[in-house]
Amino acid sequence: MQPTENDYKLANVLLDHSLSIRAKEKVLISVSDNGAMGLAKAVYIEVLKRGAYPLVDMELAIQQGRSQVGGFNYQFYKLANEWQLNYIPDKVIKAKIAWADAHVRIVTDDNVMELASIDPDKLSLRARLLRPLIDPMIDSNRWVLTYYPTPGMAQQAGMALDELTEFYYKACLVDYQKMERELRGLEKIMDEGKEVRIVGQMTDLTVKIEGRLAQACYGERNIPDGEVFIGPVHTEVEGEVYFEMPTIALGHEVRGIHLEFRKGLVVKAEAEQGNESLQKMLATDKGARYLGELAIGANYKITKPMLNTLFDEKIGGTVHLALGRSYKEARGGGTNESAIHWDIVKDMRIPGSRVEIDGKVILKDGKIKS
Repeated sequence: MQPTENDYKLANVLLDHSLSIRAKEKVLISVSDNGAMGLAKAVYIEVLKRGAYPLVDMELAIQQGRSQVGGFNYQFYKLANEWQLNYIPDKVIKAKIAWADAHVRIVTDDNVMELASIDPDKLSLRARLLRPLIDPMIDSNRWVLTYYPTPGMAQQAGMALDELTEFYYKACLVDYQKMERELRGLEKIMDEGKEVRIVGQMTDLTVKIEGRLAQACYGERNIPDGEVFIGPVHTEVEGEVYFEMPTIALGHEVRGIHLEFRKGLVVKAEAEQGNESLQKMLATDKGARYLGELAIGANYKITKPMLNTLFDEKIGGTVHLALGRSYKEARGGGTNESAIHWDIVKDMRIPGSRVEIDGKVILKDGKIKS
């Protein structure tokens, strides 16, 4: 597939703005399926123009369960015996991650239900085994992730493919310097805050953040972008929260999640749809029942849920909480450990919804007040 003009423009954003690629650096271009080869080829070409060394890889995406169109993951989980399920090519994965100075991760999310018939215990097992190998890449701060449009992604978003593709490039090819300026104020308020209170439909939740630093996100890790996140004090979360927006867990759609927290721990959890998957996610390990992230979505060009977390969590006027692992960097980081990092989005655009920091309203009815 030949790259389009927009593919080249986006490649430049990924390499210059997100990763600041320099000559003689090694860049691993991880692609989940052939559907994104236009963008992958543009990135490959632009890496060479910068005097760096590109390497295209599909194996890491397959190992992380991000290869859907080709059916590799489905066949693996359908046919793998106990030894195969427990075996991880750790030397290969470690070598690839250690080789790269920077990672461009291009995912084609074409069938989010591909693994719906697979035993969730198998998926949880692989997640626990793989996470320690992938963490060094996540903690390196030299990676960027994007989801490239596909027919399946368009269908789940309720759009035509042409419509989704047009939206995708408009959302990705933006002035990220302007986005940074707009989000720094909210970042500062969160830096100085001690307690966040989220109030909304079936929700009254307090989260301690004292001593933590927030991170304004403007295209360095995700494309498209637009959020400010912080690692909460994971043992100091109290109350309840209800999530209006659907999500995917273990190959199943999960809707209407309601969680109750005591001393940071999820003590009660239920979902109106996909409750079994919710319970399996919470049972992954001890850290899966604690929060690893709290964030405010601030991209007002994204307005409707697409059943794709990278887009949905950026919707302007929403908040999202991540169950599981915290990021480890100083800004946005925390201390919770888990094999999962599961972002779930709450719609704060519903009248009467608000977010307070130390009693000051910073988000009301979906509008940021900073």
